[in-house]
Amino acid sequence: MSTAGVLVIGNEVLSGKVEEENARYLVRELRALGVDLQRIVVVRDDVDTIAEDLRAMAARFTWVFTSGGVGSTHDDVTLSAVAKAFDVPLREQPEVLALLESYFKERMNDAVRRMAWLPEGTTLEGLGELPFPVMRVRNVYVFPGVPRYLRMKFEYLKAHLKVEQPFVLSQLFLRVTEDRLAIPFAREAARFPDLDFGSYPQLDDAEVKTKLTVEGRDPARVAAAFHALLEWLDPGWVVRTEPPTV
Repeated sequence: MSTAGVLVIGNEVLSGKVEEENARYLVRELRALGVDLQRIVVVRDDVDTIAEDLRAMAARFTWVFTSGGVGSTHDDVTLSAVAKAFDVPLREQPEVLALLESYFKERMNDAVRRMAWLPEGTTLEGLGELPFPVMRVRNVYVFPGVPRYLRMKFEYLKAHLKVEQPFVLSQLFLRVTEDRLAIPFAREAARFPDLDFGSYPQLDDAEVKTKLTVEGRDPARVAAAFHALLEWLDPGWVVRTEPPTV
């Protein structure tokens, strides 16, 4: 089973100047691919801190996806941090330099040229197919922080990632509060230890008070747990259901 971590980089995210969108997007996309996202970290534009977190995540997860810090300004330090995390030097990549020169033309300067200095061993995925390729260093994919650019690159990348058994989700929407459900719900969850059971209060719905979810990789098991829940639930409590697709 493939696992993943997401490292969101940028003072602007931690200070609230920019609303974070990329991790939310990657949560949905990785889930659909059957990749188990296990950690999201938000970190400042600091080389040592980024390198420390990145080194730990790369050792723990199958894939790591970074977001932010790859532009031409003083606070774009992600590539230097990746190099430090893996203890490799930065090298100027002629292919990337050519792309930058073609795009920036008369605006090309030393700050922009710095974007062509990549950690040694960087693989350029989508070179010749994307306006700018996806950078991969070992098991780390380095993405820009601008949401539309990250999404464009991930749309390309996901066709090349190994797709595993996607997660299957079932949901039940109930008109009773979760305190009335906690004990029997925990009992049902214990019967299906291979599945993920969730209970969430719904505060913005006049009719629905609680949403119950069951999720897993085996559609038959999710369906069995879903129907087991329906067996003990009072039919009058159920507003609507979303059974798994088997």
